[in-house]
Amino acid sequence: MNLPDFSQQTPRAVALDLDETTLNSDAKLDERTRATLHAVHQLEIPMIIATSRPERVLPALIGDDILKITSLVQMNGTVATGRARLTGKLKHTLDNDDARHCWTITEKNAPWARMTLEIDGTQFAVNHADDINELWAFNKATPTMVVPFDDALKLGPTKISVNGMDQSLEELATTLETDLSSETVIIRAGRVHFLNIIPAQASKSGAVAELLKSADISLSEVLSFGDDFVDIDLIRDCGWSVAVENAIPEIKSLAKYQTSSNDEYGVAIVLERLISAHKKD
Repeated sequence: MNLPDFSQQTPRAVALDLDETTLNSDAKLDERTRATLHAVHQLEIPMIIATSRPERVLPALIGDDILKITSLVQMNGTVATGRARLTGKLKHTLDNDDARHCWTITEKNAPWARMTLEIDGTQFAVNHADDINELWAFNKATPTMVVPFDDALKLGPTKISVNGMDQSLEELATTLETDLSSETVIIRAGRVHFLNIIPAQASKSGAVAELLKSADISLSEVLSFGDDFVDIDLIRDCGWSVAVENAIPEIKSLAKYQTSSNDEYGVAIVLERLISAHKKD
């Protein structure tokens, strides 16, 4: 491990990826990490959850208690909401022609894949009914959240997620990069069977920076955590960047620091050091 030293200076805000970073490999928030998040909140340090997930599933993953004390950057920086000492909102929408083209290309070239067209983190369209059934397991989805694809386009789509169901989507990703406009980007996951298709102007770090304007905090003053391709801009742009041990090589090479894995309390270990530094002041 190469942990940050907070003895001389401390970050003014914290930005946290969820999956395989703050959450363990069972997609759970362990109690040690939960306790550290509450302790950081008590220090009046703004915290931002920066995730690829939509907001509707977060209560089941991290709990309402954490959502109340954190601002939220969801769906790869396409939608953001300031809370708990931060204010402001933003929404970046997909080009409708690209969204429709992506849907058609994926259905033709990867008919087994599950697609979700996200609108605001609550409403969405899907191409397979079993996607909806999975959401019922979170006890946070209702029939009014699911809309037809054409209606989703009218409401302002923000992201398409493609789940390859354990099959590689690399060929599809290459096709989409060739056929979609420069207004849209494709972000791969480390395991190459999951794609995020988002507006080119959206990014986790850009959304974090926008929310932090209300507190006059710059990205150079942010402690960030990440593990995968979706976190590259967050790790690259924040002044105190930390890779968990299970991160992909690209994240480790960009991060200034490294902690233990998501299953070994990597985020908590760093935040506990931050808490201790403040107690000594």
